[in-house]
Formats: sequence, structure tokens, C-alpha cells
Amino acid sequence: MRKENMTKITSPHTLKTLLLAWFLCLSGSMISTMANETTTDSKTTKETRKERIIKAFNDLRADNLHILDNFYHPELKFHDPIGEIDGLKAMKAYYAQMYETVTDIRFDFETMTEEGDNIISTWTMVLKAKGLNGGEEVKVKGVSHLTFEPKSNLVIYHRDYFDMGEFIYEYI
Repeated sequence: MRKENMTKITSPHTLKTLLLAWFLCLSGSMISTMANETTTDSKTTKETRKERIIKAFNDLRADNLHILDNFYHPELKFHDPIGEIDGLKAMKAYYAQMYETVTDIRFDFETMTEEGDNIISTWTMVLKAKGLNGGEEVKVKGVSHLTFEPKSNLVIYHRDYFDMGEFIYEYI
């Protein structure tokens, strides 16, 4: 009887079933470990791309520009009504200059649509800055198109659309 059981365990069909079960258990353990990962590395984090966008723009300040290292690709291409920027280093310099006078800023995201590696979002930027509108709150509505580079999961293309004429007419 014992030999009969051994034959059943070592039969090709049973052996394949056992190997599959072992692989699934191992995979489940690996998936569970990955799901509990808490690092902020853009490749291992559980945050969705949409969550990363909301967090990056609402957390960014003049004194923490390093958070852009885990958001933008080094070869970033950026466009907005003010101009164009090539590369992460230039983007950090742009934000550093822009945030010098900012006393408070937040982005209220109304919609976000994701298709492949692209996200289109509508937002309202709510801003307070020294020398702008007497330091009172300023609201600017806009749309952003962001493209994630698949391998690094970092934003490689970012284009903002907003009405610069309205902004100047109302607040400057």
C-alpha cells in the first residue's frame, strides 16, 4: 500500500499538480510580501499613478523639491503656457523659482482619466503668494496631460493647459 501511494505521488500528472500547488503557494507568499511593501520607490509602491500625481502636487513645496526625483523621469519634457522645460534638473529649478513666494498651494483634482501610460486630469490650483492678488487666494483652472515611462514608472512627459490671459487679467 505504501508503494502504491508513492507511485501515485511520483506519477507525472500528480507531480505536475504538486509542483503547480507549490508554485502557487510560493507565488502567493511573494505577492503577499510585495503587497505589504512600504517603500516610496516608484517601482514598488502600492500607490496608483493617480494617487502619486495628487500626492506629488499637493505635497510639493520649495523646501522638498527632492520628492520630484521619484515622480519625474530625468529626461522629462514639460510644456505649459509660460514655456518648455527639458529634464528633471531644469524642472526642479523651475519649481524652486516658482515656489519662492508661495505661502500656500493646493490642487483640487476634479477628474482623472487613465489610458495606458497617459493620464489626463482637470484641476483647480488654489494659491496664495506674496505679491500676487494682495496675498489673497488665487484660483486657476487647468488640464494636465502626463505620460509615464513604463520601465521606471516616472513621468516623462507633462503638459499643462490653462488660460494665462485670464490669470493675468484677474490677478496681476
